[in-house]
Amino acid sequence: MTGWQITILVVGAGLGTYLLRYLPMRWFVQLQSVFQQPLLRAALVALGPAAIVALLVVSLAGLIQFDTVTQAQSDLLRIAVALLGIWCSHRLYKNTIVATFVGVLIYGVMILWQGRL
Repeated sequence: MTGWQITILVVGAGLGTYLLRYLPMRWFVQLQSVFQQPLLRAALVALGPAAIVALLVVSLAGLIQFDTVTQAQSDLLRIAVALLGIWCSHRLYKNTIVATFVGVLIYGVMILWQGRL
């Protein structure tokens, strides 16, 4: 790639990122009455959790190895315990950062613990 191509790529990515953040806020002000409709509002509220679950499924699928049944079960156990820790800490603290940290910590401890067995 030449210097100009890289410059155009960086400027284009920056402009695209800016527009992805700016335009929805601009449209929301103009179309606020449309967004208050019950069906559209329910769909928009469900969009965030649906995207998070989709990303979670894709991320977790790569962590499970099916070489042996025992290995797959231990992978699933680690993931299940970490997800339970995330859910409990989020219910307790109502903080996504704390919940994520707890999940990562539990997952790491489980890897260390299962590695020593």
